[in-house]
Amino acid sequence: MKILVAHDGSEQADLALKRAADLASKTNASLVVLSVVPDLCMTELSDDECRSLYNAMTEEAKRHMARVKEDLTKSGLEVMTEVKFGSPAEAIIDVAQNEKVDMIVVGSHGRHGAKKFLLGSVSSKVVDHAPCEVLIVK
Repeated sequence: MKILVAHDGSEQADLALKRAADLASKTNASLVVLSVVPDLCMTELSDDECRSLYNAMTEEAKRHMARVKEDLTKSGLEVMTEVKFGSPAEAIIDVAQNEKVDMIVVGSHGRHGAKKFLLGSVSSKVVDHAPCEVLIVK
């Protein structure tokens, strides 16, 4: 079994990661932990400012994924990490398809979404378009 967990650094993502790690441990599954750097350059930023912002966010995500991988590997789990750029929901679905995962685990709301009564936009899109089961952690 292979479980994909999306992680954006938020408290909800930490809860999703913990749940995914628990499931992986109990079922002898491997984990794919994905961080997506969103495209935030649809504003009045220059190309250089966008590139600088993208590079800083990507490096932060890579450092975070390295720490996540180290921590999970110490607990005996098989872990792969990835950092992608673009639409978080689309990246999650693409990785789920490419890696042929059996389950996606996401937080109900991420770092970039406001708390809402309904599901966050990313988790809602993932549920609608995922090629496998989706577990949403609150």
